[in-house]
Amino acid sequence: MSGSKAKARRRAVRRLPPHVVNGDYALRSAKAMLDLDLHEVALTRVTQFIVGWFRAAFDQSLLISDLTMRGRGAAAAPNRRLFAELAVRLHWLHDLPKKDRPGAVDAALDWERKNQEKTFEHVRQMGWESDVDLTEMREFVLNVTENGEVKNQAEKFAAAAYATEVKNAGLYRAWREESSYAHATGFLAGSYAPAENNEWLGSDRPPVADPGLETHRLTQLFVVVMTYSLLRDEGVSEEVASKIVDTYMRM
Repeated sequence: MSGSKAKARRRAVRRLPPHVVNGDYALRSAKAMLDLDLHEVALTRVTQFIVGWFRAAFDQSLLISDLTMRGRGAAAAPNRRLFAELAVRLHWLHDLPKKDRPGAVDAALDWERKNQEKTFEHVRQMGWESDVDLTEMREFVLNVTENGEVKNQAEKFAAAAYATEVKNAGLYRAWREESSYAHATGFLAGSYAPAENNEWLGSDRPPVADPGLETHRLTQLFVVVMTYSLLRDEGVSEEVASKIVDTYMRM
C-alpha cells in the first residue's frame, strides 16, 4: 500500500466511532485466540482450568464485540459479567503459589459438585424425580486443599478478588455492576421500562459501562498475559505458551 493510501486509510479509521474501531479489533482478536491450537499443552487439572477459562473469556469477548458493534451492547451484560469474572479468576489463579493451585481448582470442582447435588434436591422437592445418575460425579476423586483461605477463595468470587497481590477493583466493580443487568432484578426492570413523569411506563435499555470497548481491549490483553504467565509457570514450553502472546500482538 502506498504512503498516501495508508494515510487515507488511517484517517478513515479515525473517523469511525470508538465502538466500531475497538469492536473490530476485539472481534478479530477473539477469533484468533479461539482458533489457536493448544493441544500441545500437557493435560493437568490446572492447565485444563487455565486454557478452559482463557477460551471461555474470548468466546464471551467475541459476543460482546459483535453485539456492541450492532448497537445491542446492553444485551451483552451477562457476557461482560462472565468476561470480567474469568479475567479475575485467571488473576487469582496466577497469584496463588504453584503448589496451592491443584488443591484450589479441586476445591472449585468440589463446590460445583455440592451445588449440583443441591439443584437436584431442589427439583425433587418441587415434585420432579430425575433419572440422572450422579454416581460417577460423586465418586470422582478430588484432592481438595486443606488451606481454608484458598478453599474460600475457590468458592467465593469476592474472596478471590481480594486475594490477588494487586487488587483488581475495576474488574470486580464491572462484575458487580453487570450482575445487576444479568439477572431478573429491579435494576433490569427499571432500565427496560422506566417511569415517565411518575405516571407512564417508558421504553429504554440498561446503560453500558464500556460503550467504546476501550477497557474491553485492555482486559483482552490482561487475559492473554495472565494465561501465558500461568502456562509458563506450570511448565509449558516457551514455544507453545508464546503462541498466545505472539498471535494476539499480530492482530
